[in-house]
Amino acid sequence: MQHVKNTLGLSTLYCTLDTLAPEQFEGLRQQGYDDVVPYPPAVEYARRWEREVNTENPTTLASLVSQRRKTTYTAYVESKPFQPPAPTPRRATVICVTGVKGGVGKTTMAVLLANAMVARGKRIVVAELDPYGNLANLFRVERTVTADRFETLPDVLTDPELEQNMLRTPAGWWLIPKGDRPLGLSKDGVARLIHLVGLYADALILDTHAGHLMSTVVAMREADRVLGVTTADRTTWTDLRAFLHMSERPVYLVLNRVRERPRKAAAISAFLQKEIGFRVAAIVHEDDTLYQRVQQGLTPLGSRKTNARIHQLIQTLSISTKEAKSHEA
Repeated sequence: MQHVKNTLGLSTLYCTLDTLAPEQFEGLRQQGYDDVVPYPPAVEYARRWEREVNTENPTTLASLVSQRRKTTYTAYVESKPFQPPAPTPRRATVICVTGVKGGVGKTTMAVLLANAMVARGKRIVVAELDPYGNLANLFRVERTVTADRFETLPDVLTDPELEQNMLRTPAGWWLIPKGDRPLGLSKDGVARLIHLVGLYADALILDTHAGHLMSTVVAMREADRVLGVTTADRTTWTDLRAFLHMSERPVYLVLNRVRERPRKAAAISAFLQKEIGFRVAAIVHEDDTLYQRVQQGLTPLGSRKTNARIHQLIQTLSISTKEAKSHEA
């Protein structure tokens, strides 16, 4: 499916008459579908994916396949070495949202954190460092700019110049969508992004790839807080300890998409905390309302219970570095 999308430059939707469970929905998204929608989709929603049809000279499949693939002007440029200017205090709290397995809800967690923080009047930026991410499609915004630009941007920018390299989402926070580099940003690109946004925002949330890409490694080492997102399924715990120990920053665990009852969830959390060695900062239960909104093409918003958990998590992340290290010990 990814090959078809890349070759034809088309968006793919999965339309179904059935109600999908959240895990099925995430599975289809992982397979490469841009969205999963009920059939028939609402007219207003379908128009977001419309393509103009030329009835006089209809496009054939053969002609589409033969066309050169679309690329952004930053897709294949070489990285420019990052040379940080004179030391300046970073304004933003940098939060790296990561994990070792896809489908655990890292992107959803990043969005919920951004929603909660921007509601407090903060200037929030979410950077999508996962080259297989989907945030732009999730918010129905066109990737007119991408993270690839940070490979070649100047090391010093004014606020208006920086804003020209980000997108404003309907939720009120800024988004830096994924780029087109197959392996994501380079070390210099990530360092430049963190430096520039760090001087601009109150919080920078880094949504990373579930693996040892360079962008993930740099994000974990440069962030002020690292969130390891996992589920109650033990298969998502594999290699999590070794992976999170790459960071020298305060690390917290988030047990996400939990369907177990509170008492059992607490027991799983205690066991996970003992096995992995990091504090479980939040237990977030499966939110069917959230996934239904995503399926309907609406702005992702959590339920009242989910939002309460996210606000508690934010309070935990506000602990000073010294206190956080004592908790880990």
